Amino acid sequence: MSAILDAAIRVLDREGADAMTTSRVAEVAGVSVGTLYQYFGNRDAILHALQDREFERATTMMMRVLLEAGGVAEPRVARSVIEELLKLYRAAPALHRVLAVEGLRVTDSERVQAFDLRIVTVIRSFLMLGGAALKPRNLDAAAFVVYQSVRASMLAYLLEQPAGVDDATLVDELSALVSAYLIGT
Repeated sequence: MSAILDAAIRVLDREGADAMTTSRVAEVAGVSVGTLYQYFGNRDAILHALQDREFERATTMMMRVLLEAGGVAEPRVARSVIEELLKLYRAAPALHRVLAVEGLRVTDSERVQAFDLRIVTVIRSFLMLGGAALKPRNLDAAAFVVYQSVRASMLAYLLEQPAGVDDATLVDELSALVSAYLIGT
């Protein structure tokens, strides 16, 4: 199954979203279409599985980076999270563009909301450890605002590729935004 998902990403990266058909994915994966259909009933099922895999990767990354930070709310932690999120997106940019556009069509909104809630909860737990050093008093709101601000900015950057913004600039600007909001630096 992993080989099929990896093949789908290769097709997206090399040939674009329109080329990602079950036949093309099976060919790139080196399996028959019948074998692919044993795991995935259609293109949307492949996208759904890829979405789930990306949810897990993002959750694991967030927990790892925030655990390594040890509850210290400082600018380097925001920067680390943002850099690692960008690495996830950069590892499969075409996939993330497709998921940004088609994700809610192939994944029920409840699953997306459950993922968002998981990440917001991880961020909130981390912020609780920062305690008095943080400007916001409503940690639920702060965790939500930080997560959604970074995610929306990252996805817009990947989709729009705005002039004058490169990866380093995006990381710098988002890090400054989050740090100023959370700790006033």
